[in-house]
Amino acid sequence: MRMPSVYEATESGLPPMRQYMRDLRERRRFIWHLARTDLKSKNYGTVIGQSWIILDPLLSAGVYFFFRSVVKSAGTGATRSLILSHLIWGVFFFTFTQSSLNYGARSLVAGRGLILNASFPRAVLPLVAIVKAILDFLPTLLIYGVFHAILGQPFGLSLLGLLLVIPLLTIFNMGVIFIMATANVFFRDTANFLPYLTRLWLYMTPVLYSIREIPANLKVYLRWNPLYPFFGALEQIFRAQWPSTGYLLGAAAWAAGFFVVGALIFLAKEREFAVRL
Repeated sequence: MRMPSVYEATESGLPPMRQYMRDLRERRRFIWHLARTDLKSKNYGTVIGQSWIILDPLLSAGVYFFFRSVVKSAGTGATRSLILSHLIWGVFFFTFTQSSLNYGARSLVAGRGLILNASFPRAVLPLVAIVKAILDFLPTLLIYGVFHAILGQPFGLSLLGLLLVIPLLTIFNMGVIFIMATANVFFRDTANFLPYLTRLWLYMTPVLYSIREIPANLKVYLRWNPLYPFFGALEQIFRAQWPSTGYLLGAAAWAAGFFVVGALIFLAKEREFAVRL
């Protein structure tokens, strides 16, 4: 018989981590099924619902390509294909982060009933959010593979670099989720501001343009964007180049930093969630 967890006051404000991690592992199937159930409730179980996961970012990429062509000619042939390819994978990967934030920021408030009526590690709910974002993201990778081939982009061993960048981006997204989920409990308008914040973040990230197109005087500032090294590495990968050590180390540093800080903030405030909700 499993003994119930008892949360006692601690000097650091953090729960006993060994027991906490054990409780999370025991609930991994619950996390998976809750994520799938939430997605199905949003028409994920229908053809239209599943198609929209791919169509939405694809249409966005098409709109951005149209506006980019109006402002500056996209050229013809290989240049045009390269720009369109960059826009498609850029929007797909940015949407992964955006979906993580949208799901994560509302995860605790949406799970208010569970928090008030059940005893479990509250990190379960942000983990459900990242699983949902991953399930949305994976089909877009397959679709982009088709576009990559149609647009005549190079294939090479550099694509194995995705096995490094995607996990790092997932860890980064998880850290941001911890921060935003906690903030939304204490400041309920946080989720309402997210669309504006993510739109601004989109323009500051090499999604609608390549890193090579950034003027030197702006690149100095844009380098401080946490997503900059991720998209720099992705740009090299999809151009059949192995991602540079600088980009990989930068991505790893941002991922580790946000994850550790986010987790500490979340765990330190976890016991106040029920009162604030």
